[in-house]
Amino acid sequence: MAYRKTAACLGLAVVLSASAAFAQEQATPFDMSGERGPAVEKPTAIEEEKPATQTPATETPLAETPLTQTDEPEKKAATADPAARRYIIPAETLLLEGEMASRSFPVFLTKEQAAGADAISIGYSNAVVVAPEASKFTVVINDVPVKEMPVQSPEGTTDIRLALPPGLLRPGVNRVTFSVAQRHRTDCTIQSTYDLWTAVDPARTFLTLPAEKGGALLTTDDIAAVGLGPTGRTKFRMVVPEMGQPAATNALMRLSQGLALMAKMPNQTFEVVNALPEKAEAGELTVLVGAAGDLSPLLPALPASAQTAAFATFVDAPGGRKVFVVSGPNWPSIEGAVEGVVSPVDRPLGVTREALSVRQRNAAEMPLVTGEAALTFSSLGVPTSEFSGRRFLTGFDIGIPSDFYADAYGEATLMLDAAYSSEVLPGSHIDIYVNGNIASTVPITNSGGGIFRHLPIRVTMRHFRPGPNRIDVETILRTQADAVCAPGASALPEPRFALFDTSELRMPRFARMAQLPNLDALSGTGFPYNGLTDPVALYLDRLDGDTLSAGATFLGKVAVASGRVLQIRPEASALAIGERNAILVGTISQLPPLVLAQTHIAGESASSWGAAGGGQQRATQDAFNEWQSRVRTGSWRGQITAFEEWLHSTFDISFSSLRLLPGPEQEILPDASAGFLVAQGDSPEQTGAWTVLAAPTGDALRTGMDSLAQDNRWQQLGGYASLESKDGKELLDVRPVNRARFVTTQPWTFSNMRLVAANWLSSNILAYAVAFCGLSILLGIATSALLNRFGRGS
Repeated sequence: MAYRKTAACLGLAVVLSASAAFAQEQATPFDMSGERGPAVEKPTAIEEEKPATQTPATETPLAETPLTQTDEPEKKAATADPAARRYIIPAETLLLEGEMASRSFPVFLTKEQAAGADAISIGYSNAVVVAPEASKFTVVINDVPVKEMPVQSPEGTTDIRLALPPGLLRPGVNRVTFSVAQRHRTDCTIQSTYDLWTAVDPARTFLTLPAEKGGALLTTDDIAAVGLGPTGRTKFRMVVPEMGQPAATNALMRLSQGLALMAKMPNQTFEVVNALPEKAEAGELTVLVGAAGDLSPLLPALPASAQTAAFATFVDAPGGRKVFVVSGPNWPSIEGAVEGVVSPVDRPLGVTREALSVRQRNAAEMPLVTGEAALTFSSLGVPTSEFSGRRFLTGFDIGIPSDFYADAYGEATLMLDAAYSSEVLPGSHIDIYVNGNIASTVPITNSGGGIFRHLPIRVTMRHFRPGPNRIDVETILRTQADAVCAPGASALPEPRFALFDTSELRMPRFARMAQLPNLDALSGTGFPYNGLTDPVALYLDRLDGDTLSAGATFLGKVAVASGRVLQIRPEASALAIGERNAILVGTISQLPPLVLAQTHIAGESASSWGAAGGGQQRATQDAFNEWQSRVRTGSWRGQITAFEEWLHSTFDISFSSLRLLPGPEQEILPDASAGFLVAQGDSPEQTGAWTVLAAPTGDALRTGMDSLAQDNRWQQLGGYASLESKDGKELLDVRPVNRARFVTTQPWTFSNMRLVAANWLSSNILAYAVAFCGLSILLGIATSALLNRFGRGS
C-alpha cells in the first residue's frame, strides 16, 4: 500500500514538473528596461462598461470612480463599420509621457450623431515599467468623467469599449480628454520619469455611431462634422469634370478656403480629380463642382433646379452615400453658389479677432495677445493642480500677431503662485519653455517648504513667433525619499508641489512692425495675405489635378491661419502679376527666371533639381565641404571658426550679428533629398510679396504640399524658404532671414518706433556700438564747447 502511494506521488510530481516547464516555455519574457516601443501587439482585449451616471467633475473626485472588471476580457473584438466611427485624435500617434499628462481634442457632431453615439472605443498600450497599481488612465468627455482605470497594457495594444450615458454628447463641439497619472515600478529618479509613456492608437480610438447615422451629412452646416480618418487626416476630394477651364479656378480655390474654414481640421488636404470615386472613407468628403450639364452623367439624382439656378447642397450619389454638390447652369452662377457657401464663415476685413481659432489642438480658442496684457492660468485653461511625483509638467497656448517684433530684447513675466512641501530639497527647479525652447529657470534654494505668491519669472521672448505659441511649465522635484527609493516610494500619494490657477502671464507692450519675407507669419496668421483689400494674384503653371490640389491645400491652410477667405484673382502668366502680392504654384522648370530670382531660388535649379545627375551634384558638394574643413583645420581660419563657436555658445553672439547692415539672402539650390519647397520674396519694386510653391514634378508638388499641410510640419515653416524632404520625415530645412523689409501695420507713434529701434539695435549690436560711440563723441564735443564758452578759465 505504501508502495502505491509513493508511486502515485512520484507520478503526480512528474506531471506537475512537465506542466510547469511547458508554461515556462510559453510565457513571454518581461522586459523591465522600459525601452519597448508602443508598436508591440498582443491579442486584442475588449472591456465593456455600462453607462456611467453623468455627474459634474467637481462633485465626485476621479479617484473615487468605481472600476468594474469584465468577466470575459479576452473575447474577440466585434468589427465595426468604419463609416460609423468618429475618430478623435488628429495625429498618427499620441504619446502621453511622464508622470502626468493630458490631451484634449474637439469632436464636432451633428444633432443626429450626438443623439446616436452610444460608446467610445480606445486602443492603448504602455511601457512595461509603468506600475499598474499606482497609475491611472482617465477619460473625460465634456468635463464629465467617463472612466478611470489602471494603466495595464504593457504587452501590446488593448481595446476598451466604454458605454456613454444618454445626453453626454451634444450637437456641435464636444471635448474629449485623455489623462494619465503614471508611476515607475522600481525607480524613483528624475530620469526614470522619461521612461513612462502611454500610447493611444488613433486608428483604434473613436466614437461609435449607428451605421445609418455614422457618415450622414445633410446640410451645409454639417460639413464641420466631416471628421478624421484613422491616421488623423481629413481629405476633401473635389470632383471637377472640367478642371481645365480657367473660369473654374477662382470658384474652386475660393470654395476650398470656405470648406477649410468650416472644418478647421489640423491635417486637411484637398485632392482635385475629374471622376467620381467609388466610395469615401472616414474623414473624407466628396465635393462635386461644375455645371449641371457636366455633373448630370455622374449624378442621376441631381435636381433639375441645378439647370436653372445656383445650387449647393448634399445629393444622393451612386452607392447610397451623400456628396456635396456646388453647381449651376454656368460658371458665373457656380461662383454665386460658392459665395453662398463661403460667406457665413468669412470674416470681414474690418472685423478684428481676439482669438486664434485652432480648437483642433486643445478644444478651445487661443487668446490673441496684441500688446500689454495679464492672463490668468484659469483663463488659459490651466487648473489648480497638486502633484506627488518628481517631474510636473503643464502648459498653455497663446497667439501672437503677425507684426510681432520683439524677439531680440523683449521679456514677458510669469507671476507664479505655487507651493512646495518640506521634503523638497534645494537643487529642485522650475523651468519655463516657449515652443520647446527653454526660456527661463528658477532654482528652489530654500528647504523646509514654501509658498510662492506671484513669484516673478522673466521669460525671454526670443522664441515667440507669430501665430500659435506653446508655453510649458516644468518643475523638477528632488527629495531624500527618492534618493533612498524604498519599496512603494514612487507611488506615495502625499503631494509635494501645487500650482494654482491664480498664476498670471504678463505680456509687455512690444513693438508692432511686420517683416518680409516671413514664412513664420504666413503659417501662423496668414500674413501678408490676411489683411489685403486687393485680390491676391494666383499663378498655376498648369490646370491639372496635381497643381490644383497643391494650390487648394495651401490656400486652405492659409485661410485657417488668417481666419478669413482670401480674395484670389487667377493669372494665366506670371509676368502679368507686376507689383501685386502673389502666390505662384508650379514645377520648378515652368516658373520664369524672374520669379526664381525674386524668391532667392538659384536659376540652375530649374534644370538640376530632380535630374538624374542630382546625386552627383550632392556628392560633389559633400566632397567640397570635406576638403574645406580639412584646409581650415589647424589654420588661422580654423581658429577663427572655433572662436566663433565659443562666442556663440558662451555669449549667444555670432559673427553674422557683428555687422553694420544685414547681408543678402543666399540662393537656394535644392539637392536630391529635397522634394518640395516654399520660398518667399519681394516683387521687383519691393511693393508686394511673392510666395512660391515648387517641386521637380507635378506629383511631387501635390505630395509635398500634402505632407507640409500636416499640422506638425506646417508649424515648422519659417525663414524666407523651407524645404521638405522627399520622405517627409526629416525636419524642414529652414533658411533664416538675413535682410528683412519692414512693413508698417500700425499708426505711427513714438512709443512704438522706440520699441522697434530697440529691437533692431539689439539684433545689430555692431551698429548699436557704432551709434553709441558716435553719440558719446558728439556729447564730448558739445560738453567741451559749452565749458569753453561758459566755464571758468584756468
